[in-house]
Amino acid sequence: MSTVTGPHPTGTHPAATATAQTGTAQTGTAQTGTAQTGTAQTGTDGTVAGTGEAPLPARTGRGRSAGRRVLSAAVAVAVPAAVIAVLLVLWELAIEAFDVRPFVLAKPSAIWDAFAEKPDVYIEYGFNTLREAVQGLAFGVAVGVAVAVATFRSKLLSELARAYSAALLALPVVAVIPLSNVFFGLQPASRVFVVAVGTTPIMLTYTLTGLKATDAGLAEMFRACAMPRWRSVLSLFLPSALPYFISGVRVALPSAFSVAIIGEYFGGERNTLGTYIKTAAVQSKVADLWGAAMTAFLFAVALFALVALADRLLLRWHPSRARRG
Repeated sequence: MSTVTGPHPTGTHPAATATAQTGTAQTGTAQTGTAQTGTAQTGTDGTVAGTGEAPLPARTGRGRSAGRRVLSAAVAVAVPAAVIAVLLVLWELAIEAFDVRPFVLAKPSAIWDAFAEKPDVYIEYGFNTLREAVQGLAFGVAVGVAVAVATFRSKLLSELARAYSAALLALPVVAVIPLSNVFFGLQPASRVFVVAVGTTPIMLTYTLTGLKATDAGLAEMFRACAMPRWRSVLSLFLPSALPYFISGVRVALPSAFSVAIIGEYFGGERNTLGTYIKTAAVQSKVADLWGAAMTAFLFAVALFALVALADRLLLRWHPSRARRG
């Protein structure tokens, strides 16, 4: 039996010998990084990135302007109030130090006690006097504005109106009151007439000055457009004179109140401030007399504040008020 023997392939498995490779050491150059300062960015939640703190609110120009107006109003109220308080304290201390008799000059504390004892009486009498003052002022405003509008275009007539105004201002009120009492009797109409005589020159002077202060360029433009006179007066001259008019009312209203009190002192109803002052003076009730005077003072301050408020509300458009802020 024969066996077939084939050649046996002998495969050699070479051993992989790892050769040690010597690597050259590479030295890296050290790079120095420059520190960059970045600005803090505000995230969507309103906090500053990286700090967790809320950003400060930005102050706008409008906010600063409103703050200045509030501060100015506070100072305008606080300073006069502080001055009055200091004067009252000095008044009280001076009476104590110099031992002034009560029938000569009352203490502020005694005056306040007299006012607090019957405030409704003082307020009622004050409003009765105020009604006469306002009615007289209304007539004074009507006459003063009408004369100013009728005369401001003519130099001769406007000078005559100013002379008339100066003559009325120089006329003593106590000289007009007896004549008024003769014509109207001891009635409220007498005090209304006296107040009208006292306030007409004030309103005439202020309104006439405002009408003449109208911008000449605008007046020439109205004339070039063949604008009727009445329309130019209503559309240009009167609006331009409005700041002067309100300033005149600011001066005339307290004056009207004091003139009404003087008229009542020389003849009026019992329930008015002037008559009450006269009665208190005759009876030597100095504290009551000063209480009535304090009531008149408070009414005058309130009237002045109302006119100042009207000035601020009605004249926001005027350049002088806009600059005032």
